[in-house]
Formats: sequence, C-alpha cells, structure tokens
Amino acid sequence: MRRTLVTLALSLLAAGCRDGGATDPSGTATHSTGAAAIAAPALPLLSEQELTEALLAVPELPPGYSQDPPEPEGPDKTFCDYKPAFQEKIDVERAFTNGGGLSPEFRRVELRQYADADQAKAALKSLTDALATCTGETWNGSEITYAPMSAPGVGNGAVGVKMTANGADLFSFFAVDGPVIVKVGGAGVTADADEVINLLKAQITKYEAAAKS
Repeated sequence: MRRTLVTLALSLLAAGCRDGGATDPSGTATHSTGAAAIAAPALPLLSEQELTEALLAVPELPPGYSQDPPEPEGPDKTFCDYKPAFQEKIDVERAFTNGGGLSPEFRRVELRQYADADQAKAALKSLTDALATCTGETWNGSEITYAPMSAPGVGNGAVGVKMTANGADLFSFFAVDGPVIVKVGGAGVTADADEVINLLKAQITKYEAAAKS
C-alpha cells in the first residue's frame, strides 16, 4: 500500500453535523449515527494552543505508534467535492504511523473548531447530506469508494464512513461536540475499526477535559 494514497485519503476534508443535534438523528441511509447524547453545558471556544494540547499524543495511542512530522497543507478536498455549510476557524491535527515496509498502519486525530456549536452542527449535516448520494469517486487516478459505518454514541452525535482505495481500507469517524468536530481516521492493509473507535472516544474525552478545565 502506498503511503501517498493513504495520506491522501486521510486528508479528505469532510466536516459537518447531523441535523438537529443529539436529540434529532439524521434519517439518511448512507451513514449511521450513534445513540443520542444527554444534553450538557455548552463548551467554550479554545485557543489554537489549547486545542493542540487537547490532541491525543503518542503515549495515549496503542503500542508501536510514532508521531509523524507535520505535513504541508493539502488541497481542500471533500467527499465528491461537496460544499461544507461553514468553514472551521481553527484546525489542528496529529498523524501517527505504526510499522513500515509494505504494511504500515496510519492514524490521525483532528479537532476543527467553528464559530459556535450551531455552525459545527450545520457543518456535520452538510457532510451527512453529501454522503447520501456520494458513494465513490475517482481522485488523482485512484478509485475511492465510500460506505456507511455505525458510530458510537459520543459527543452530540457521530457518523462513520469506510473508504476503500487500491485494496486499502480507511475508517473515518466524525463527532460533533459543542463548537468542535472531532475527526479520527485510521488506515492500513489490516486497519482495525475498533481501535479507531476507541481513539475517537479517547480524543473526545481529552478534548472535553480541556474545554471544561
């Protein structure tokens, strides 16, 4: 599996939120949302430094991962080139690799903060709306297919999508939590969806702890 292909897939810019928040799950057939979360006090906006410090770090990942150096900013690619309802104000992320050779594993965590919680919800809804009709595309010569995945009941709602390209699977989960969309992705020849889901839960826990401190 070529690292460039996996990095390209992990970098797909896809942000949005389920319509109506935690108590009004989306009915679209192309994604699954987690169970509704109990309403909680509003989370405040954080600075870029605070958001960066809220990202998972190497000691918080499963054994064997190392952090990758920062990558040049890529193109604003979205699923089937859909237009997000709003653009995030701050976007911070970290990427990690486990192993090497022909079968490395990649993980990425990302926090996208919007102007407020309503914008974050609208952004995730534009993603789920796009996935209602976007089941695949050709990008840079590679055929990429998209399939819905069930997501855990975290934050104020979550969605999952499985991407397949050149025989490699990539799992991405998006959860809206106050003014932030939490994105966690994992890819590899033997990518483990359960591990990616556990990272999503851990990332939300760390972000909420930072926001409430």
